[in-house]
Amino acid sequence: MEHLRACVRFFCIVATCAFFFLIGIFLNVVFLGSERTRCHWLSFATVYLGRCFCYILNIRIKVVGSAQLEPGMLIVANHVGSPDIFVLGACFQACFVSKMELRDWPLLGMLTRLGATLYVDRSRRHEVKFTIEEIRHRLESGISVVLFPEGGVSNGVTINPFKTSHFESAVLSHRPVLPVLIQYHDGHTPSIACWSNTSFYRHFLALLKTPRLDVTVTVFPPLTGQDRRYLAEESFRLLNENYINKQTS
Repeated sequence: MEHLRACVRFFCIVATCAFFFLIGIFLNVVFLGSERTRCHWLSFATVYLGRCFCYILNIRIKVVGSAQLEPGMLIVANHVGSPDIFVLGACFQACFVSKMELRDWPLLGMLTRLGATLYVDRSRRHEVKFTIEEIRHRLESGISVVLFPEGGVSNGVTINPFKTSHFESAVLSHRPVLPVLIQYHDGHTPSIACWSNTSFYRHFLALLKTPRLDVTVTVFPPLTGQDRRYLAEESFRLLNENYINKQTS
């Protein structure tokens, strides 16, 4: 039964990717002359892509707090595994910041390139500064941006301290930071959603086989400030304290 479920879901995901691939091409061509309008419609399409993926994988989302955004917010969240992208994509109209390696992935790589994703290579300092300016431009244009400031996936049990560099984009653009906590509930430690200490193939196969995955998305009040370290540390504190409280309650 698990193998049948995995096969059906895989072909549904391929078909969904193909459909949204065509939508992405259409939007990129039609709105080629206006980056702001193009990003707006691409982020709108991303919401439905995320909802389709969550439906196919039977990911049930419970939102605590308000997911209604004012335009141009920097959304920062803990990073457990690949479902985070689908979950946040389903909850928020925004574009994403992702590691450079994602560009070369099959299916998801093509979709992210068409979906106005901003890529960053943290090993090259000058590219980090360039990405900060790109995020700043998006925020000032009223486009919200999703960032995983841990710099990679965690072990699913704890949250890694946040890197501060990309918070500078919120400072420069005078836009608020929205901390968001993602927590999965599947009875496994670490969660099935966790992508730590395993290959992407094994990680994704486990998702395809899992009958149902419940996740809580907790949205905290926006933060403002003129210091990137304060924004990063306060965002981390909110997520970490509430994550620990939920784990021990």
